[in-house]
Amino acid sequence: MKNLSKTRIAASALGIFAGLGGASHGPGEMLQGNIAPNSLVIESWPELTALQGEPAMTIIPSFLVSGVLTVIVGVLVAVWAAKFVQRKNGGIMLILLSIILLLVGGGLFPPAFGVAAGVIGTRIKSAANQNKT
Repeated sequence: MKNLSKTRIAASALGIFAGLGGASHGPGEMLQGNIAPNSLVIESWPELTALQGEPAMTIIPSFLVSGVLTVIVGVLVAVWAAKFVQRKNGGIMLILLSIILLLVGGGLFPPAFGVAAGVIGTRIKSAANQNKT
């Protein structure tokens, strides 16, 4: 088994949470159909009044397309966090994927967690080097 650092585990766990949390907004957007959102900030699940409709934002002019892209990008964020965050520029890529998740409708908070995971991911190499000294 590979020697996993605590930093890698933290980045991966937070990134997977962000990706799956963002992807969960997609079905709610898809169920709203092929209509244009009224504004940049949307409710991905309008029926969830306890969560104020699961706020999100999208630059995509169709709830249906936004929902499909949200699921795809959310899964990409989760997979990247699980498999590739430790690579060179893996943390930066996770940050970029999280920003894309924000722009396609992945909610407001999951992308923030993804960015935090990416920042942690940028520290994986230096954390490993510090353990050697």
